[in-house]
Amino acid sequence: MLRPVKKTRLYEDVVAQVQRLIRTKKLTPGERLPSERELAAALAIGRPSVREALRTLDSMGLIEVRSGQGAFLRNLSLDPYLASIRESLAFLLDVREETLLELWEVRQGLEEQIARLAARRRGEADLVRLRALTGEMERGLGAPEEVVRSGMAFHRALCAAAGNGVLLTVWEAIAGLIEKGQRRIVGAPGQPREAFAKHEALLAAVEAGDAEGARRAMRGHMEAEGRHLREALASARRNGRKGGPGGRSAKERREGRTHRRAAKAV
Repeated sequence: MLRPVKKTRLYEDVVAQVQRLIRTKKLTPGERLPSERELAAALAIGRPSVREALRTLDSMGLIEVRSGQGAFLRNLSLDPYLASIRESLAFLLDVREETLLELWEVRQGLEEQIARLAARRRGEADLVRLRALTGEMERGLGAPEEVVRSGMAFHRALCAAAGNGVLLTVWEAIAGLIEKGQRRIVGAPGQPREAFAKHEALLAAVEAGDAEGARRAMRGHMEAEGRHLREALASARRNGRKGGPGGRSAKERREGRTHRRAAKAV
C-alpha cells in the first residue's frame, strides 16, 4: 500500500527540518540561525528557497528576523502536547478532507475573539506591523504564494496584538492546517483581491479601537473563506482530484507520468 515519496517544495523541506530541530531541542530560544548563504551551502539549495523558508518560519512565529543581524529562534512556549495534537490533526486531514471545513468552523469563533481583543489591546507597534503586512499582501496580489504568506503573518500578528498567550498558542498549534486551507482557495478567481479588501476592513476597525466592528469584519472575512473552501472541495470531488483550483485529476496525473516515462526512454 506504500506509494512513491512525493516531492515537496524545497523551502517546505527547510521549514520541516527547522521544526524538527526545535522539537528535539537542538535549537534553543534566542539562538541565531546560520546566515542565508550558510544555510544554502549546508542544504545544497538556492538562496531564494532559503529566503522563502525563513519568511514562512517568521510568519509561523518560530523565528524573528532582525534587520542586519539575522534570524533568531523565538522564545517559544508551545506545549509538546499541543504539538502532538497538531500532528494528529494533520493526519486526520490526510484521511478526511472535510477536516478542513471542521477546522474552519473552529477557526471562525477563534478569529472573531482575536479580532475583538486586538481592537481593544493593540499598541502602535502592532498597528505598524499589521499595516506593513497588508501592504505586502497588496504588492503580492499576482503571486498566490505571497498572498498566503502575508495573510498568515497578518493573522498571527493580529493574534499577538490580542495580548492573550493561550489564544496565541492555540492559533500557532493549528497554523499549519490553516495554511493548507489557504492554499486550497488562493487560486479561486478574485479570491486574493477579495481577501486583501477583507484584511483592510479588519485593520481599519482595529486601528479605530472598534472591537465590535473588528468582530464583524472578521466574521465577513471568515464567511468568505468558508464559501471559497466549500467550492474548492466540491470542485475537487467533481473532478476526482485532491486540492483546490489548479489541481490535476487522477487521469491527468497518470497521463503525465506516461509522457515523462516516454520522454526518458527517448
